[in-house]
Order: sequence, then C-alpha cells, then structure tokens
Amino acid sequence: MPVDVIVHIGRASAAKVEAMGVDTVADLRDLDPRPVRKAMTVVGERIIHELRSVSCLPLELVPAQRKGCAVTRSFSRRVEDRGTVEQAVAAHATRLGEKLRREGLGTDQLTVFYHTSTHDRGDPMRSVSTTVTLPEATSDSLALIQAAQLGVART
Repeated sequence: MPVDVIVHIGRASAAKVEAMGVDTVADLRDLDPRPVRKAMTVVGERIIHELRSVSCLPLELVPAQRKGCAVTRSFSRRVEDRGTVEQAVAAHATRLGEKLRREGLGTDQLTVFYHTSTHDRGDPMRSVSTTVTLPEATSDSLALIQAAQLGVART
C-alpha cells in the first residue's frame, strides 16, 4: 500500500518519507524511527511503532466512561413556592436526559438537592437532598422528570 493511505500521513509528510526511500507502508514500518521523528515529529515516530504493533496510546488518553452527571443552576432571587422549584427541577431533568442521550448512557438514580443561599445572613442555612431510584437505567426525559418531581415531593 502507498504511504499516504495512513491516517496521519498527509501529502507533505508522504513527500518527506518518500525522500527517505519509502514507497510502501511496509517500507515505512521498517525505517529507523529517529530520522522519521526529525522529519515528521513524534507523530511520525508513533506511526512507525504502531505499524510494528507497539501501542503508543497511553491509557490516560482513553477517556473513562462517565460515572456521574450533574445539572445545577442557581436562582437569582429567593424562591419560596414549590411550583417554581418543580418547574426548575423539570427543566434540569430534561437537560440531564439530553446529556445522557448525547453520550449513549442512562441512569437508574437521580438526586434532587437544593439549599438556601450562604449570603442570606438572616436565616439559618438549610440544605436538603434525596435520591430517587428508577426501576431501570434510562435517558428518557419524561421518566427523569417524574423521578425528579418525586424527589421534590420527598424533600
């Protein structure tokens, strides 16, 4: 195969390795990586190692699957009625469903929490939370809204 079929080898890099006497992918694999690194940077050297079945992708470059997802917002003013809290929680649950669907994930637990402002010096700080367990993992916004509303009712 010609060298330019390799993903990270463009026309300029292909010309550089062709000047080194490389015509095929097999020729590139058999080259000394040091001159290739000088000509094509570390990417060229990694290509040679990958062609030799030596992985150059460190494990930390592989993203771990998400273990949690939060959708939180603050109110600009004090909220004292349950209806406003329920509307906000429904909007957050909808956003959670969007995030989960985008990543192809689902959840079987949802935590609803809220607290009073730390800047409100007149009243003591209040913080409440509850976790709702769903029967099965889902990213369906309607199911998440229902679970979130149940969480509001529990608090």
